[in-house]
Amino acid sequence: MSDSKSSSSSVRNPFGTINNSFTTHKHFNSELESCYNGIKCRGDLLAPCQEAWREGTLDPGRRFFGCSQYKDASKKCNFFVWADPPYTERAREVVQHLKTKLRVKEDQLEKTMAELRFIEKKMVVLNEECMSLRKKNDELTASIHIKRDGSKMKKLVLLMIITWVVFRFFK
Repeated sequence: MSDSKSSSSSVRNPFGTINNSFTTHKHFNSELESCYNGIKCRGDLLAPCQEAWREGTLDPGRRFFGCSQYKDASKKCNFFVWADPPYTERAREVVQHLKTKLRVKEDQLEKTMAELRFIEKKMVVLNEECMSLRKKNDELTASIHIKRDGSKMKKLVLLMIITWVVFRFFK
């Protein structure tokens, strides 16, 4: 059963049959680890259980066994066998629909993050302007000798500054 295009629901090996079903995503990692049961490639190297997530794959998330040295051109091993059965046409449609929805949500998130970065920059500028206005207010207060005991003039100047900042922020 080491045919490179095998699509059987389980893979036979000298150690027994591999269970190809898993019940929840929570148990996925342990299921992935347990699906590896000493399968070896034609070069007698361990062939780990992996997942097909490459863009354009027909069955994303489907597990398979592949030679651990497949990237090494000198080994020239192309051992490959599916560990899971192929998806149904309906499952493929659902996965494609979910991937499309995910892309839309990722795009919305990126747009929202860009807006947030813009607002954060605007807040920094407004904060700097507010600090500058406070400094000017302090200078004006000192130059016209207004007491710092809560005089009406000081309250009026502060009210004008606050009104200007609020108006500028919500413009």
